[in-house]
Amino acid sequence: MDGDVSVTALRSVAEIGEDQWNSLAEGNGFYLGYPWMAWAETDPSFVTTYLVARDATGAVLAAVATYLWGGVSVPSMNLAYSPGHICEENLGRPLSPDEHASFLPALLVGSRAGYHGAVAISAALTADRRDAVLTAIFTEVEALAARLGAASVALLYTPAANAPAYRAAWDRAVGPSGRGPVAAPLSAEAVLTAPGRGASERAAEAAQRREWRREQRRYDATVDRVETARLSECVDVVAPLLGATQRKYGGPDTDAAMHHYFASQVPALDAYSHVLLEYAGDAVVGFSLNYLWHDGVYVRAAGFTERAAPYSYFNLTMYRPRELAAARGLASVHLGAGTYGAKRARGAEPRWTAGLVRPPVGVSAELARAFAVPGSDHRQAVRTWGEDVPAPRPER
Repeated sequence: MDGDVSVTALRSVAEIGEDQWNSLAEGNGFYLGYPWMAWAETDPSFVTTYLVARDATGAVLAAVATYLWGGVSVPSMNLAYSPGHICEENLGRPLSPDEHASFLPALLVGSRAGYHGAVAISAALTADRRDAVLTAIFTEVEALAARLGAASVALLYTPAANAPAYRAAWDRAVGPSGRGPVAAPLSAEAVLTAPGRGASERAAEAAQRREWRREQRRYDATVDRVETARLSECVDVVAPLLGATQRKYGGPDTDAAMHHYFASQVPALDAYSHVLLEYAGDAVVGFSLNYLWHDGVYVRAAGFTERAAPYSYFNLTMYRPRELAAARGLASVHLGAGTYGAKRARGAEPRWTAGLVRPPVGVSAELARAFAVPGSDHRQAVRTWGEDVPAPRPER
């Protein structure tokens, strides 16, 4: 490790600065952008610490967010960041309360929501220098975990091409006698390119564009109207729609919890929001919440009632966001994880994600090995697109 690299701890991304953070995080999208990070640190259920690497002159070389989570209730979609729940799903059996508790507190590294985590690192570094900086970062991650009493440490949903460099740096940080992380195949981010911008367009022309147009025409012919709003203007109407949709698919989320979830995003994220509201008469019967960033449209949440028009889901979460991207000159639409078959059928392509988990001391071999087992989300993505073989690229 280069001796001139030092790592300090800060409490807020504001202490790093918007321009500095966004420069380091360039290429990682909205869910590692300054606004999202500023929102993520507002939840009192997590203790947020930023680890910032600098050289001898004080220049910032890299930074990473960490979140200490003690197991307090979170929206069901964020349980994908719970090491115990990942372990439980991969094992295919319920964990006992004691087994769940053995992972807590958990130190989440890189992100706690959004399904995209990474170390934000200068693109100007040489490969050797990057390795040294990453080693310094992960050395301090382990030191922070010890100071905070974290039982487990997890960096989740990082681009799969990043994982080997992160794992090597983490292994160097703990040394040959330490416990390094377990590599976890996790998921995929489904991404549509905007019209005229590449593979999604070619795939549509080759195979499925006629069906896309049919779904759009059927929706346009039956929908009453679609309006747009900022999130701040419609929290009261979209929260119950998301709550009902979450419960329909087995989540425990209440309407009040979803209202709090959306309302918490308004201060930091409202300026980036673009909500599509489907009406039947005076009632909102469907919505999608999108966030606009310089590289694309990010579809964050959606909800519908039985009164929504045919193909409402596909139009509000895929077709209309794609049209929005084209109108704004944005390259892509980021659809997130899950429902991969429907997304691929409408032109989406995968960006594979992986995780690194350092299990608790003394945890059983069964629980420790569970993270190396592909979970249901990863298996579904592989069935949809084939085995993930990430193209080599520099870690960010």
